[in-house]
Amino acid sequence: MNSIAKFFTIVAIIYILPLLIFAEVVNVKTFGAKGDGKTDDTKSIQAAIDACSVNAFNTIYFPKGVYQLSFYKKVSNYLENYFLHLHSNLVFKGEGKSSVIRLGSHLFDKTDTTANGHLFFGTEIKNVHFTQLLIDMNGRNNLVPKSIIKNQCAIFIIRGKNISVDNIIIKNNAGRNMIILMGNGNKVLVENSTFVNGGHYAGFGVNNKYQVDFSFVYCEWDSTTIINNHIEQQNVDIALNSLSGGIELHGSYSYAAGNTIIGCNPGLYITSSWHAVENTTVEKNNFLQCIRGISFWVNYPMNNIFIKDNIIKLTHFRSWKNYTINGIEMPNGNTWAYDFDHANASKVNHLIVTGNIIYGPNNPKNTDRSAGMVFHSLQNSIITNNNITGMNFGGVILQGSKWGSVNVKIENNRFNDFKSNYDQVSPAAYIVVFDGYTHTDKTAPGLKNILISGNDFIRTKSIITKKESALKNKGKFWGAFMALPDYMYKEIIFIKNYFSDKQENILFVKTN
Repeated sequence: MNSIAKFFTIVAIIYILPLLIFAEVVNVKTFGAKGDGKTDDTKSIQAAIDACSVNAFNTIYFPKGVYQLSFYKKVSNYLENYFLHLHSNLVFKGEGKSSVIRLGSHLFDKTDTTANGHLFFGTEIKNVHFTQLLIDMNGRNNLVPKSIIKNQCAIFIIRGKNISVDNIIIKNNAGRNMIILMGNGNKVLVENSTFVNGGHYAGFGVNNKYQVDFSFVYCEWDSTTIINNHIEQQNVDIALNSLSGGIELHGSYSYAAGNTIIGCNPGLYITSSWHAVENTTVEKNNFLQCIRGISFWVNYPMNNIFIKDNIIKLTHFRSWKNYTINGIEMPNGNTWAYDFDHANASKVNHLIVTGNIIYGPNNPKNTDRSAGMVFHSLQNSIITNNNITGMNFGGVILQGSKWGSVNVKIENNRFNDFKSNYDQVSPAAYIVVFDGYTHTDKTAPGLKNILISGNDFIRTKSIITKKESALKNKGKFWGAFMALPDYMYKEIIFIKNYFSDKQENILFVKTN
């Protein structure tokens, strides 16, 4: 266990143990809950919560059973409708898979936006812990109607402190998120839990086709730790017909490690949607069958972001067209618009991307463009010791932008088994560097002090097969492709890179 992981483990012990050790136990059946899978137990469970003091730790205990929630309270803002209303200093504890909390049927499949509600909801609360429970969102019986937004969550908390989840299962959610922690807050721990099926795929082979956006865990709070969880869309072909995010980190001092994330697009967001974000680490995660592994959403500055030792195995698009499948991505460089909608409204300073292993999509038709990493607007950043395999468009792509990229090192990476793509317009290369933004703004910083050094470019027979050679529309493959204004070439230092065929196959294109 590294020092960062040890730190967050200590934090978890400090903040969770008092709840577990000193909690008074309140059995929901004492307040009339049946747990028979038929009776609506909402009011009985709420009575157990209300009986607990706000000023003392209490455990709400769910013996084995299926506790159905069929009554939700409507408030002035339908996005805050709820079944169970929380207060501070509570532990919700069951007996693992045998203690099931289940959403009732046909509550949210109405063509009414206000038919919405969260199973556990609270505002301005602290010290709340969920453990040893299975939460069934019953998505196949609450499918989203056409042109209606549904946002029901298992856990939704607005502003708070010290919220933790461990050893729970949440499954089959037809709404937009399973867990949301929104507004100003800090200290979140989500660990050793399982999240399966949500958004477009609500489980049981059911296509929830009108739900167009989804993330399993969404958190805006600082000091968020998400470790050792299993997040999975069990039917990737259905789920990946829409956005299907795994984890969203919107706060500073966040840490995501040891998670397995399957069938998502993207697997993880790092976002500065509402304010600057700093000191965030994403390491040792497995992203499997994801269209994008890690995606940045940059509206305010980011500083000190570390992407380390992740395994990313990409898959092909199911329905989207004309989009590049990327292992690690910053969207919308080299575009005319720089604003919040395009997620490119600021710089990223001191990004370290190291030790990651990224595999291209296993698509026999080779029709989707794929790239290992796409970056822009980097300042004082390093991309090093990564292993990128099987792409057909780019290994590392560095784009121009309104903000420019300054002091960037791309060094000691290994590029293997790249394929030619079939797009004549987009030449493929291990390294792609281009700045089109300076066409529209001659005063833009552009690219300055870019070092590309010590990389291994390993060509194999799969680069150009006989079948590909026979295709007239096959794109050209280059070792490096650089399209820049003439004055900018001196800022690109391309030295000591190893080409297995001994040829530095580099195409320089002047853009002014």
